Amino acid sequence: MHPIAMPRRRAFTLVELLVVIAIIGVLVALLLPAVQAAREAARRMQCQNSLHNLALAVLNYESARGALPQSSDGEVEDEVRVNLYSGSQLSWIVRVMPHMELQALYDQFDFKQTFNEFVSTAPATDSPAEAAQPASLLCPSDDAQGRLYGGGRASLARQRLFGKANYVAYASAEHIECQMLTPGALLNEEQELSRITDGTSNVLMLSEVRTREEGEDERGAWAIAWTGTSILGADVHGAGSALTRICGIAERSRPEYSPTDFFAQYALLPNAPVPADPQGAKDNLRNCPNPAGADLLGMPCRVRGDTSAAPRSQHLGGVNGAHVDGSVRWVTDDIDVVSFGRLVCTNDGQQVEQAP
Repeated sequence: MHPIAMPRRRAFTLVELLVVIAIIGVLVALLLPAVQAAREAARRMQCQNSLHNLALAVLNYESARGALPQSSDGEVEDEVRVNLYSGSQLSWIVRVMPHMELQALYDQFDFKQTFNEFVSTAPATDSPAEAAQPASLLCPSDDAQGRLYGGGRASLARQRLFGKANYVAYASAEHIECQMLTPGALLNEEQELSRITDGTSNVLMLSEVRTREEGEDERGAWAIAWTGTSILGADVHGAGSALTRICGIAERSRPEYSPTDFFAQYALLPNAPVPADPQGAKDNLRNCPNPAGADLLGMPCRVRGDTSAAPRSQHLGGVNGAHVDGSVRWVTDDIDVVSFGRLVCTNDGQQVEQAP
């Protein structure tokens, strides 16, 4: 008897395997951007929720005290200039912490102590409040977790480390030292809502900021009231400022701030890119370590007067923001300079409509 012939199993050829692998690769390549986009959409929504909650904390502060929190306690010099490097130099974020369920952190700060006194003493605990990074202050699209600001200048003691975060408030539509003339929502003094004559739903109060791994780059150091740490100035110049120094006599005598596109090349719009002109718009900070590295990250900076800085995010095409009334909006990178000045200033009498 002949043995029963068993059917031979046909194996995949090498060519067939390569074709299958190629198809799988194409499918993965097609799906990966969609997955990444979905993840970024979720991160952006989480960031919006954090901004909304921060704005509500500011409003709860206002309900308790009858005025919005001050963004700094800098002293006024020459009648109108605000010196950010005076007083405690503690931020608006510190002030609203009791309304963010962060009372324990708030209790560790002393507003009667000057900043220089603060940094010249050793931290009181192994986990000082200024080094904390509460999740409510972090945008998941950035990599701020674990990043600390370590001083940067010889006058600052290096034993004090400041945690970095991603949310800031606007103090001025022009330069921060001119905030009494070009006011944003949070100033160097408590401001009643009645002073925001453009309407609480029309004024941009909060936005985002990016961080770097550089320990001497202060951007995002939430506990400090400097430009780029917790407050911004938009650097949108107004009518009357073209032929005079910032906060000069002509500006003091002009009836009101009216944003223009004069000096538009210096305006710090959302995610302001590396300018073609080296003298163009860059974040004007107290410290700018490794400026070439900052340029590569799309975060150009220079040491110049600590006057203004751009809102920045890792979201594609713009930044999240929050109005004074707590509503959240999207501000695109290509927003018009004049419109941006109107959006930030609280009393220019000109409103910017929400994009549909």
